[in-house]
Amino acid sequence: MHIYAFGSVCRGEIDRGSDVDLLACVDGPAPQIDPGKYSVYSYERLRALWSEGNPFAWHLHLESKLLFSSDGSDFLADLGRPEPYISVVSDCEKFKKLFDRSYQELENCSNSAVFNLSCMFLAVRNFATCHSLSIGQPIFSRNSPLMVNPSLPLGAEAFFVLTRARLLSTRGYGEGITPDEISATINAASAIPHWMAALRSQK
Repeated sequence: MHIYAFGSVCRGEIDRGSDVDLLACVDGPAPQIDPGKYSVYSYERLRALWSEGNPFAWHLHLESKLLFSSDGSDFLADLGRPEPYISVVSDCEKFKKLFDRSYQELENCSNSAVFNLSCMFLAVRNFATCHSLSIGQPIFSRNSPLMVNPSLPLGAEAFFVLTRARLLSTRGYGEGITPDEISATINAASAIPHWMAALRSQK
């Protein structure tokens, strides 16, 4: 078994809303590992992600830290560099569809506003991360949409609403989002499809 930390704690981006992302690499059933606290992957699956050039493989390759090794080895380090990332077109199309669907549902109904805002955050973050990886400048930060060029055309307040919605939806942490904040974010987010197109025009 190998245990790794990855994500914001390894980038030094922790804040009050951060958790600690943990990866458990196992070679069979591991009932002692809580899947609510760990991302549990078999060694075989991780090797496959490396061979696919999967973004998660690149994330682990660039931003993971070994915490425990049952045999003294560093399994991820021994895998070496993942294969090149080649699925950016299909991945970006997938996240564009997620954004479009969530944005449309948010415009039509406020009953699931936090969930749809959370999905919009996931879409723009992963879109930016996949794009950055495809051009050889990978950014895995939750702020990746603000760190690519061109950056996400949202004001700080609207992006903060998306970030808060993600934390509320996935961790139940943070301040509630008001109707006025929802309305302002809907208006600001209308520019996001143009931003996505501008990013991918760099391909």
